[in-house]
Amino acid sequence: MIVVARICGLIMLMLSSLAVAAPAPAPERRVALVIGNSSYRNAPALPNTVNDARDMVTALRAVGFEVVDGTDLDKRGMDGALTRFARLAQDADAAMFYFAGHGFQFNGENYLVPVEARIEDEIGVQYETTRLADVVTALNFAKGVKIMVLDACRNNPFVGLLAKRQATRGFAVGAGLAPVQRAQGMVIAYATQANDVAADGAGRNSPFTRALVREISQPGLEVAALFRRVQKSVYDETQGKQTPELSLSLLGDFYLNREETDADVWRRIRSADDPAVLKDFIQRYPASFFAIDARTRIDLIERRSLELGERDRLAREFAARERALLERLERAEQGRRQAADDLARKDSSTAAAPAPPAPPANAGGRAPSIAIAPAAPQPKPEDRAERARLADELAKRESELAAIEAEKRRLSEERRTVEQAMAARMGLVALPPIDRSTVPTVLPIEEVRPQPEPRPASPSAQARTRLAAECAELLVRAQLGDLTAAAREQLQHCR
Repeated sequence: MIVVARICGLIMLMLSSLAVAAPAPAPERRVALVIGNSSYRNAPALPNTVNDARDMVTALRAVGFEVVDGTDLDKRGMDGALTRFARLAQDADAAMFYFAGHGFQFNGENYLVPVEARIEDEIGVQYETTRLADVVTALNFAKGVKIMVLDACRNNPFVGLLAKRQATRGFAVGAGLAPVQRAQGMVIAYATQANDVAADGAGRNSPFTRALVREISQPGLEVAALFRRVQKSVYDETQGKQTPELSLSLLGDFYLNREETDADVWRRIRSADDPAVLKDFIQRYPASFFAIDARTRIDLIERRSLELGERDRLAREFAARERALLERLERAEQGRRQAADDLARKDSSTAAAPAPPAPPANAGGRAPSIAIAPAAPQPKPEDRAERARLADELAKRESELAAIEAEKRRLSEERRTVEQAMAARMGLVALPPIDRSTVPTVLPIEEVRPQPEPRPASPSAQARTRLAAECAELLVRAQLGDLTAAAREQLQHCR
């Protein structure tokens, strides 16, 4: 048993060592080949294809693709770019090919046309063009998703010329491109349906590429949904004359743009208390549905900041007034005690005055036969006046103390009224308690001279105020989509 335990411990140690030593997963590799041919020497030039290719390069690099690109490439240039791309695509997680230019089908096979190609017969087709099948071969070097986008179905003179010269032979020459047999894990997008032609467009880009570049910039779109949106956009723009076609064979989801969507970002920041974060969201997603919620939260935060500042200012003001009142109360108490002590000493000195001398004895040293009690000493007029003054001083100090106590109660009532008003104004915002660390420390006035506590507000009124504030906060949180199940149940009671 000991041997078995030791062997198990050794195995666990080896496994843990392997787990620690395992390298972090490599980042996803995405590669693309983008070609745009415009300045054809033996065919009409295409005004938009170079712009299409350049804009596609920018869009793909923005979403993490390493791009091999070229414009106005001849046969040698296209073959060289395809070779570099095939090497780069080995074991890539995603590989994409995009071509804008002339393309045609001949005998059921598709060909892409370099700028210097002279296509007059079958020999020109075979040796002066690039076979689309070679592009598929290069894409298949990738281990992951393979995407082929062909904005190459424009009408061109090669079709008519080949059809005329091959009319007596058994070759088929069709319009547009022929369907491509898809492989597992491949997405093929045509600018228009198979055997049809696509429009060049009157602006900077073709309708298809303009829509594709726009949708790639939208984060969080699965590739099938992305191309469906492109289809609808092109169909609407061309009034039904052009409908892109999509052939898809994927086992899972794939996203060209892996950035967070506005909904993802909003779920992460919707409880943020920093207005800068929310303003950045609005600037980043100005057309987002959640931009309204972000502006609402910014308004609430700013209102809360203003109310907090006002409440802190009032707290400091009341603290200063309480401190001044406390100092006055202490001085008045000292004055009252001094006056009371003075009066007590005066009364003591008067009571301790010496009694009048006894009457003289008769002759022979004998006291008179009848003893007469001595009269009580009468205070002197100046003593009576001093005592009256001290009594008036004590009464004055007592009145001063009473006035300060009344002022203290008024201040306490004023503070309570202001706090209730602030609570009503801040009913839509959940506020933290006052930070007493920013307020000067003042001993409660009651510690100097205990007084009965002021009568609290009606419990029913306090409950109604608190309930109204809580319900208002729940309504705001409901608008922002930030309610738990318990909070939703509580909101039902509010309604």
